[in-house]
Amino acid sequence: MTNIRLWIVLLTVEKLLQHLVTAVFFAVSIPGIGTPDIGPNFAIGNGTMAFLNVLYTCGFGLSLYGWQRARAWGLPLIVGLAALDIVLEFMFHGWFYITVSVIVSTALILLAWRFRKLNVRR
Repeated sequence: MTNIRLWIVLLTVEKLLQHLVTAVFFAVSIPGIGTPDIGPNFAIGNGTMAFLNVLYTCGFGLSLYGWQRARAWGLPLIVGLAALDIVLEFMFHGWFYITVSVIVSTALILLAWRFRKLNVRR
């Protein structure tokens, strides 16, 4: 496995786990942690946010599975979900509100672009 491929896998697993943990935090009240902040722009219930994060978790899991099985849709789905994650973070928190999620999603997109570029040359 190339270094770029390994980083894409690791960062996709991070996104998968991030959204799974976020779904749990929205679904269950854990003393001392509370619920995640979605910003002031939308009034969305915790149940809805938990469900949306579970969908993201499934999406990242499916995309990683597809990419590891060399399906043509695997890597584009990873990139699409990462791009959507950036857009939604900005929608919820405001433009240029940089979170770890935005950084990881940006890294995923750039690594996928580099991976495609290297594989096209071969």
